[in-house]
Amino acid sequence: MEVVEKQDVEDLKKSLDIAMQFFSVHIPNIVGEEIGAFLLEQTQLLIRQNAADESHFYFTAAEIYKSMNGQEDSEKARRWMKGHEENLSKLFAQTSSLNALLAEKSLSPLTLERVSSKGGTPTKWRVRTGAIKSTNAGDVNTHRVRYVVTRIDDALPWAKPFSNLILTPRMLVITAVGLLVSIALTLYTFIGLVEWGSTSMNTCVVIVGIFAGIVFMTLHELLNKGITTYPALWSKKLAKNKLLTINPTGQSEAPILMKAVTIEAKCSICGEDLLIEKSREFHNRFVGKCRVAPSEHVFSFDHITKEGKFLR
Repeated sequence: MEVVEKQDVEDLKKSLDIAMQFFSVHIPNIVGEEIGAFLLEQTQLLIRQNAADESHFYFTAAEIYKSMNGQEDSEKARRWMKGHEENLSKLFAQTSSLNALLAEKSLSPLTLERVSSKGGTPTKWRVRTGAIKSTNAGDVNTHRVRYVVTRIDDALPWAKPFSNLILTPRMLVITAVGLLVSIALTLYTFIGLVEWGSTSMNTCVVIVGIFAGIVFMTLHELLNKGITTYPALWSKKLAKNKLLTINPTGQSEAPILMKAVTIEAKCSICGEDLLIEKSREFHNRFVGKCRVAPSEHVFSFDHITKEGKFLR
């Protein structure tokens, strides 16, 4: 059965960062390459702004032409793109210098996806990585799923320090001590051992202490499992599969990076969306459950390898 996969934004961001370094050395000298550099730069900007999901990464000929040439002419833009599309495609060929550099660094190659006009919608282009489709067939025990990061989520202003934080040993100790002190002061305020001079001050201390408790429990699960549910009150929007994860940074003095992401996958049995949640049945592990068959179609979940195997 054929299952359509979404773009993994996290993988795309890593490849884009190297691609922009590539263009800082290999200055594009033909229009097709200049268009490619523009698409890469704009896509990278959207990801850094945390303001877009996969559907925003498409650009029309008119948008590209206006941004690069400062003119608005849809028909002229269409002919202009057509005239340079061959050189643009060569830039993203599997054997191109750009993709050779990405392969050397063990990163996903970049490809150019063209969506032809249909029903009055103009032709669009976008840069992406990875397979567009995957095929699974055979016995259900061979079914596997691939998880992709569809959005690197931005938090509310007061929660940002906890949503993209490098956790060094010193940072962990300072954070843990600060949270525990705040929780202790809240408990002392509750039982009357500490008075802050006014009811409003006592209330403020209690509110801060409750927030500290939530952060502490979140951090505790994060360090034990490497992943936790992203607190609803920390986010600008409510959505399924919003998670807080930790990943290795590759630096000895900064062992792990805490990041807020939205991760999605398609059920390899029926093609429906998977919901990632903790399951008591599987010892409070995070698993992927099919939206329409949550009891029958259950998969393991690994946020590092981004893979899962059929559990039941």
